This record gives sequence, C-alpha cells and structure tokens, in this order.
Amino acid sequence: MNDAKKREERIRIITTGRLYPLLVRMAIPSMIGMIVSTVYNLTDTYFVGKLNDATLTASVGVVFSFVSVIQAIGFWFGYGSGNVISRMLGKKENDKAEEMAATGVVLAVVAGLVILILGLLFLKPVAVLMGAGGEEALLNATMRYLRITICTVPFMLLSNVIYNELRLAGSAKSSVIGLMVGMLLNMVLDPVLILWAGLGVEGAAYASMAGQITGLVILYGQTKKNGNVPVLRKKAKLDWTNVRTIMAGGAPNFCRQGISSISSVLINHVAGSFSVSAIAAVTIAIKVAYIAYALVIGFGQGFQPVCAMNYGAQKYDRIKKAFYMTLFTVTVFLLLTTGMLYVKGALFIRAFTGEEAVATLANRILRAQCVILPFMGYYVLIGMLLQNIGRFALATMVTTLENGFCMIPVLYATCALLGEAGLVWFKPISSGLALLISLGIGTHAWKKYLGKQSGETVK
Repeated sequence: MNDAKKREERIRIITTGRLYPLLVRMAIPSMIGMIVSTVYNLTDTYFVGKLNDATLTASVGVVFSFVSVIQAIGFWFGYGSGNVISRMLGKKENDKAEEMAATGVVLAVVAGLVILILGLLFLKPVAVLMGAGGEEALLNATMRYLRITICTVPFMLLSNVIYNELRLAGSAKSSVIGLMVGMLLNMVLDPVLILWAGLGVEGAAYASMAGQITGLVILYGQTKKNGNVPVLRKKAKLDWTNVRTIMAGGAPNFCRQGISSISSVLINHVAGSFSVSAIAAVTIAIKVAYIAYALVIGFGQGFQPVCAMNYGAQKYDRIKKAFYMTLFTVTVFLLLTTGMLYVKGALFIRAFTGEEAVATLANRILRAQCVILPFMGYYVLIGMLLQNIGRFALATMVTTLENGFCMIPVLYATCALLGEAGLVWFKPISSGLALLISLGIGTHAWKKYLGKQSGETVK
C-alpha cells in the first residue's frame, strides 16, 4: 500500500471505525509517551537530588520554568499547524495539510535561532527573571545549567512541532517513537554525566541536549514514512493567512503553557521568599503530582485527532460519544493514580531528596493536591475539545484558568494569609475554581457547537 492509500485508510478508520477501540489504539502510544515524558521530567530532579544539595535541586526547578516557556512556543506552532493538518485531512485537502506542516517547521526554526542569540546575550537577566535571584549560589548554579539549555532551544522547538504535527494527523505511533528514543537517551546519560562524570547540573543539561537532537532526527525521518504528512521546505508558505492560522490555532496551548510558565516563575519567587528548601519542595511535589495528570493527557491526546477529523467531516454525534468515553476512562485513571500518590507519595518524594525539611513540605503539598485531582478530567478534556473544533478563544480561556488566572491570585492570597502553609493549599484551591468555571463554559459550547445532530449511527 503506497503512502497516499495509507493516509486515506487512516482517515477512514478515524471517521468510521468503532470508537472505543479506536480511542484506545490512538491513545496507547500517547500514553506511553506521556509516561516516559513524566519519568523524563523527574529524572533531572532525581539525579541532581542525589547530590543532596537543595540549591542544585532548586536550580532544576528554576530552569524548568524556562524550558516550559520554550515548550509553550513549540506547542504553539505544533498545535497550530497540527490542528489545521488534521481538519484538512478530514476534508481530503492533502496539499494544504503539507503546506501547513512545512510552515509550522519554518516558524520553529526562525524562533529557535532568535531565542538562542538573545538568551546567550542576556543569560543572567533571564536566570534572575526565572526566579534565581534570591541567593548567589542559586544564581550561579542556574546560569551553568541554563547556558547549555539555551543552546538546545532550536532542537527542542523543532521536536515539539514535528511531534505534534504527526500526532494530530493521526500518526500517534510515529510521533512517539522519536520522543521516546530521545528521552530514553537523556535518562541513560543523566546518571553518567551528573554523578559518574561529576558534571552536576551541567551534566543534566548536556544529557537533555543529546536527547533532543537524537529525538529530532528520528521524528523528521518519521514524516517521510507510513503515509505521514511529509515536511518539505519548498511547501512552506509564510504568508499572513497561514501564519495567522497557526498562531490562532496554537494560541490555547501557548497561552496555557505560557501562563503556566509565568506561574512557575512566580511560585519560585514566592517560595524563595521563605527559603531555598521551599522552592525545592514545591518543585518536587508538583512534578510528582503530574504523574496523575500524565495518563489523562495521554488518553486525551488519543481523543484529539478523532475529535478534529470528525469535526471536519461534520460527524458531531461521533465527537460527543468519543468525549464521554474518554471522560469516563480518564476519571478512572485519576481515581487510581491519585489514591496511589496519596498513600505512597512520601516514598516518591524521598527518592528526590534526602533533606527532611524538603521532604516533609513536599509531602504536605502533594497530599493537598490529591484532594481535587480525581475530578480534573473534565477540565483537561473540554479544553482539548474546544481547541480541536476550532473554538480557539474559548479553548484559550479554559486552558489558562488552572495554572494562570486562578492560580496567580490564589498563590499570593493564600501565602499572605497562611504564610508557608499557603504553598500547600494554593494549587488545589485554584484547580477547583478552574473546574467550576470550565463546567459553565463547556456546557454552553457543547450546546452551541455540537448541538446539531449528524444523523449517523455511531459505532
């Protein structure tokens, strides 16, 4: 079967195949990728934590805020182009899909080079802005880590764009191959460079660079196989219409990730006003809590191409049924993983730090988050649905609530009222508020944009 026929068969299955087996099949590679990604995000913290230096652990949290900004830009271009690619494939407009794939990649190249140059020129101000200005030792450790990370930015952006373009075009397996190989290489190199070679935080940065470059090479190769949408430079068209479409389509992800990055910086600043140990505790607790979210996002990513392609094909009943199936599944995931974290969370935390003060505070923060986590599946999925049916303004509004417009005022209010205990409760309070608001937005959008019956019998 040639590439064109493979692509047509993939579209046929997504728009007509039995729904739950389809969702599972689409979700499994993404879930594996999210699990590996979650472990990967914990790896630097874990091995740097073995050095038993709260300052170095805190520097990992500070640089992670910078990496979140870069991921926000990569997801902006990747989701923006990927959403259009998915809908164009649903409409059988393959040439337009290829044009958007190439355009998204070119935008990532340009942005990566600009950030590389400016980041190296303004290294110290960037480190201070991210939250490393409290102590000289923290600033020095952060700058050593950040300098190498900035050199990785172009590869990181390109990897994020191609990964999301492949995934949203229904090629979940192809997308996750490059992601996993790069991350696994990073995880193998972390102990070698951080501990055995004695490079400390710089070793973590070099390991990340090697993983990102390797992952990018493999991801690019996957675009040329198995009926995937190829990335051809000659197809790129940087006109205003294409750029605007990508910017609008990826805005919900950029704003969500961007405001999350701003929140991370503010958390570092607020926690740092108490102690460096508080920064380390918050860094560890939030990363461990993300284990529960990882499976939800992974299964939700399986829902996204199903949602987008069927919306392009005007099969609204199929989208609604897929949403309910996905919501039930992710809620079960959350109940199980949150229960595990509540009971055994202290064991996870002590794997990342040997300092009693850090471990105690981190466990309190983690347990407080477990109060609201089981109910957050709807919040995650309604944002995905709104984005993939092209309701970008509403999607942006929803996705920026939890880690942005709700979290920022709650963070300052709780810490002003409760002191260090505010670091324990700001996250569950802001998550609960975000969930309530998203229920109202989602209910309205559901009736308005998916109320029309497609008249098909959904399998």
